[in-house]
Amino acid sequence: MKANLLLILAVFIQLGSAASGIAAQTAAADSAGFAGSVRDSSNRPLPGVKVSAFDIATNLHRETTTSTSGEFALANLPRAIYRIHAERTGFETVIRVEPLEMETSRLTFFMPFAAVREGTSADGGSVSGTVRGYDNVSLTGVRITFRDKTGKTQQIVSDARGTFSVPDLAAGVWEIVAEREGFQPLRLADVHLPGGFAVQVHLKLQAASARAAQTATR
Repeated sequence: MKANLLLILAVFIQLGSAASGIAAQTAAADSAGFAGSVRDSSNRPLPGVKVSAFDIATNLHRETTTSTSGEFALANLPRAIYRIHAERTGFETVIRVEPLEMETSRLTFFMPFAAVREGTSADGGSVSGTVRGYDNVSLTGVRITFRDKTGKTQQIVSDARGTFSVPDLAAGVWEIVAEREGFQPLRLADVHLPGGFAVQVHLKLQAASARAAQTATR
């Protein structure tokens, strides 16, 4: 009788270990991370830069700080689309939208000095950036809408090189929406822009056909 109980106990332990192993493998398969470096406009490494990743669907937030060699790593993130901020006093903030689809996605940020620009004030700042597809091809004719908490909006359309610029945007919390026919709309909520800011925003849009293909395979 005692031997039977020990045998049953051993079976349960083995089953539990197997289940834990499967769960760990599943979690590992569903998670990944970003790694890379931050450099100034002269290509020198920038230490002490806060690098933050926000899942644009759930607003899951992780952050880290670059090392003395300008390196950073954000591990154990669910596979999703992220907006990633690189911030350090005295430099332009850089915001990038990046899909996390592989185990580790490597990124390099270039942060120029935040020079004072005409048309900006302590109550506002400037935004410039680019729009590309997931294939990294520049996208022209993308309508980019900035909307604050009061409902005030400001719109700009990307040019032939896929670039855009808003020279005087009020400080505050903004929603940024990028739209173009044939592509999935991209919405970034709760983007905080303090007074006197200079920000680069680099967006990536996914083709609408990609979502249709993903749905068809499920």
